[in-house]
Amino acid sequence: MTYNIHKGFNWSQKKYLLSDMKDLVIFSKAQIVCLQEVVGLNHSYKEKGFVDSQLEYFADTTWPHFSYAKNSIQASGHHGNSVLSQFPITNWTQKNISTNLCEQRGILFCQVIVPTEYTGLQDVILNILCVHLDLFSAGRNQQYEMIYNFILELNLLESDPLIIAGDFNDWNLQASLFFEKKLKMTESYQFVHKKHAKTFPSFWPKLSLDRIYVKNLRVLSAEVLLNQSLQHPSDHLPVVVDIEFNGT
Repeated sequence: MTYNIHKGFNWSQKKYLLSDMKDLVIFSKAQIVCLQEVVGLNHSYKEKGFVDSQLEYFADTTWPHFSYAKNSIQASGHHGNSVLSQFPITNWTQKNISTNLCEQRGILFCQVIVPTEYTGLQDVILNILCVHLDLFSAGRNQQYEMIYNFILELNLLESDPLIIAGDFNDWNLQASLFFEKKLKMTESYQFVHKKHAKTFPSFWPKLSLDRIYVKNLRVLSAEVLLNQSLQHPSDHLPVVVDIEFNGT
C-alpha cells in the first residue's frame, strides 16, 4: 500500500483525521505500507493535543517492524517517509533527492525479509523504495535519474524483487515511461486496469499521483481504496496492490 497521509489532515487542512487514516490502512490488510508526509515530531501538534509522533501511532501492534526518514525539517519538528511491515526490516537507509530550496524530498530504502510461507520458495529479501517527489516536472526528471543511480549504488541484482512506491506528483504521466524503459519496472495499477489510478485530490480525484512500481514480482490486483464513509481523510487516496513472488 502507498498512502500520502498529509500530516494527519484532510484536504482543506481544517480537520485532523489521523485515526480515520489509520482505520483505513488497517482495513486494507496491507502487510507492507509506504507512507508519505508522516509527522515524526511536531511541538505545535503536541500543544493542540494531536498525535505528534505518527509513525508509532500507525505501527502500533499491526506492523511490528517500521522505519522512518525525515525529509522536511522546520522549527516545530519534521516529517518524512515511513515503511510499516509485518515482516522484519533488516536494513534501511535514506537518500536526499532534493532539487531546490523549497522542497525537501527523499527516498527511504528498506530491505524486508519475507518468509517462506509467503514466497513458496526460501526466505526472500524484498527491496522497497518509499519516495515523495517534486511538484515540478524539471525537478522530477532529475529525481528519476537520482533514483536510478541510487539503485545502482545499492548493487541490487537484475533478478532481485523491487518495489518503488509513493507520491510521484507525476501529473503529466512521465514517470512510467522512465521506470519502464530504464529500470524495466511495471506500474501495478496500470498493468491491471490499463490506466493510472486517479488519487488526487481525494474529494474529486483527477490526477494520477500515487504509484506502486514493481520488478520481478507478479501483480494480481490493484485498487484505489476508499473508506466506508467516503469522507476521504487525507488529500490523497491510497493505492493497494496484491502481489506474489515469481516462481510461486
